Amino acid sequence: MIKYVKKLFQIIRIYPKNEYPAQIPSVKQRHNNPFLPQIREIMEQILNLRNIPYEYFIPILIDGTDSKHVLLTAELLGRDLKRILIFTDRPEYFEEYAENMYKEQGLIPEIFSKDSLKKTDLSSEQVCGNVILDFEEWEEFLDTPDYGKKIYIPVFKKHWESAGNLDIAVPIGYNTVIVKGRRPDEIRPFFDKFEQAFYKNE
Repeated sequence: MIKYVKKLFQIIRIYPKNEYPAQIPSVKQRHNNPFLPQIREIMEQILNLRNIPYEYFIPILIDGTDSKHVLLTAELLGRDLKRILIFTDRPEYFEEYAENMYKEQGLIPEIFSKDSLKKTDLSSEQVCGNVILDFEEWEEFLDTPDYGKKIYIPVFKKHWESAGNLDIAVPIGYNTVIVKGRRPDEIRPFFDKFEQAFYKNE
């Protein structure tokens, strides 16, 4: 509790008045996003709303304190992609994933050190990619850069909510998009076309 209060005071010192994030997440919210197993379907709907075909989807994944979330997302999104970029402090964590994606999908994930990442550079046309999935947690939040035409989706910094029925309210930049979800018993992550066909025919 004391540690959390200290962190809160650090954050208050960092942020000028009127620039705080809209809500301070609880500890549980900061470390969890129950909608991640549905990320493929969620992204397909968001891309459809923005008139971006999936084959032109180039995600940029910014790793946070727990790389397993990025790995799950990369595995779920990787099918049918031509490019995927991962910025991380632990490039070795993604080596096996990169090898498997190349063998199974012919995709070579582009893995970069986060040290080379300047968030203001992500809005540049020189950095390919059209969707930024940010897995950093709220305490890593220092500013809100303008990412230009790129779609910015914070995975933990802003709370994703149930919007009634199976709808999900997904924060995109300063806005929110409502997408359709699935019941928890229907969610089965699959990582290749054979697994996908198996679960669809089950």
